[in-house]
Amino acid sequence: MDTIVAISTAPGNAGIGIIRISGKESFEIIKKIFRPKNEIKEIKPNMIKYGHIVSGDEIIDEVLVTFFKSPKSFTTENMCEINSHGGTVIMRKILELCIKNGAKLAEPRRVYQKSISKWKNRFIPSRGNY
Repeated sequence: MDTIVAISTAPGNAGIGIIRISGKESFEIIKKIFRPKNEIKEIKPNMIKYGHIVSGDEIIDEVLVTFFKSPKSFTTENMCEINSHGGTVIMRKILELCIKNGAKLAEPRRVYQKSISKWKNRFIPSRGNY
């Protein structure tokens, strides 16, 4: 499966914008564009880190990144959520950086579809006695 990226908040101006990256290469892509304030020695499930999204030496935005380890994420894959300042300019820059570093732009509703296809068998009741 491809590693995909998408803006998860509604378009327009807002205080916070969320970009989601889901797939096997999520953590590697984040390592290329995210500079945490404190070094990340080990990625732990549901860990939130403060730092900056960067392009080379240029700081794009001050962000929080949440790491979700497979299989305990919305898509059951490794996943990151970047909480940036809202607005289309910043979020598009971050989206473009993710794509430049290996993620593919998700089709509309793709992150949701990934989660449904991974979890659907867990919601089908067994035929045993209950």
